[in-house]
Amino acid sequence: MIGRAIRALGARVYTHPTVSEDGKPAGQFGQLKVALVSDYFTADCLSAECSIRILNPRNYEEVISSWKPDLLFVESVFHGLGGAWRYELAKQSRLIRLRTPRTIYKLVQFAKDQGVPTVFWNKDDGAYFEHFIDVAKAFDYVFTTDSDCLPRYRARLSPDVPVNTLSMPYQPAFHSFTGFDFTRKEGCFTGSYYRRILSERRRFLDMIFGACEDAQMHLNAYDRNHDRLSRHIEFRFPRSTHLQVHGQVPHRETGRIYKEHVMCLNVNSVTDSDTMCSRRLLEILASGGIAVTNPGRAVDRYFRDFCHVVHSREQASELFARLRRGPSAQDCERAAAGAAYVRQFHTWEHRLQELADVVGF
Repeated sequence: MIGRAIRALGARVYTHPTVSEDGKPAGQFGQLKVALVSDYFTADCLSAECSIRILNPRNYEEVISSWKPDLLFVESVFHGLGGAWRYELAKQSRLIRLRTPRTIYKLVQFAKDQGVPTVFWNKDDGAYFEHFIDVAKAFDYVFTTDSDCLPRYRARLSPDVPVNTLSMPYQPAFHSFTGFDFTRKEGCFTGSYYRRILSERRRFLDMIFGACEDAQMHLNAYDRNHDRLSRHIEFRFPRSTHLQVHGQVPHRETGRIYKEHVMCLNVNSVTDSDTMCSRRLLEILASGGIAVTNPGRAVDRYFRDFCHVVHSREQASELFARLRRGPSAQDCERAAAGAAYVRQFHTWEHRLQELADVVGF
């Protein structure tokens, strides 16, 4: 009850970041016009790749009818940019459901009536497959980050709805390799800590915090929820002698953090998928950071040659003790190769091309 009240109050006082709209970026998709329902990170990344307009329940008719987008792109969001789509997309428990979602369906139908292709991307599969399957049924095209969910979608959607994999990308305009300049022989983590959910993720972070104590490695955590009142309850980092929690860093500045620190911590919330990894891992690698991450099928398939995959506290402690003295030539070679690899295969330009191949814009 207390946590729910804090979340509600925090949502009112939290200052949502803004995104530049209707720009004309250089590049292959600079003229593409995308009407968008997403979180901040996706909107920020796409704004550097194509022309976007952010939709909300009040403006979507005007934007679609007058701006005439080439595509409606909706991703799995619980709140959406600015909190505009709270309780509209994700299936909610009856205990907290305030109303039956209607506006998102009106938006999709309005776009279809205007001849605009509609795309839904569940970036939170498969843990949140059931949360978004109902809204996914409304769209012309469905994409998922988890290839394991393809059969589940095909069993639940109309047979004429194409379903494809669209893995997480990154934006090279914000994260790119410019050489090595490690000014801090410390570790960093940009993200969140969850006390109530994602227990496997929490256990990995707790193990890393303990390993930092063992190795005397200082870890700077830049808390994504630092400005929310609920950081005192469900998002509170644990106390640890070598962990220092800071306010969040703007998304476009996280590359600088990764370049400065000698160790960049990643944790993947989903580890049992061949195609899912965190956006953070891609951005660390793209920046030339020395990535330390938990194991996972996608990590093993795509990224194991470019990062340190940690399985135990003892392994992490030994690694951190070594990195405190500075990276080796092999660390740097691996990081540089990782930056080249993700630039070649995992940018937003690559993902837009995958969308174009299916949708035909």
